[in-house]
Amino acid sequence: MNDYRLLNPGDEQTARDLRLRIGRTRRRIDARTRAATDEGRRLASWRTYVARYTGSSMAVAFGVGLALAAGLSGTRLLRWIALRSIRQGMRGVGGALVGELSRFWRESSRAASAAKENVDG
Repeated sequence: MNDYRLLNPGDEQTARDLRLRIGRTRRRIDARTRAATDEGRRLASWRTYVARYTGSSMAVAFGVGLALAAGLSGTRLLRWIALRSIRQGMRGVGGALVGELSRFWRESSRAASAAKENVDG
């Protein structure tokens, strides 16, 4: 593949420089792709939200446990307490999730514009 006979004598250095630049750009793109994949996995993991929103997670888990217990025993008071606990625990999670996704979107767009500047510059 590295057939230099087709190149003029001065073009060999240019070809090497282009291969180096392409290699650097490819490594940069690969690193950013891996970082975006890792961030996506982190955002999709339930462990992230349990660690970040411990109180809400505990309230939801408590509510689900009560709901299951109420379903087995049939007590209206237990069902009401369970649903109330679940609602209370989930109240702050939706807004926090939207904030987390918008932060990720902003950072990825900044990284994309910085990558474009590095490639162009």
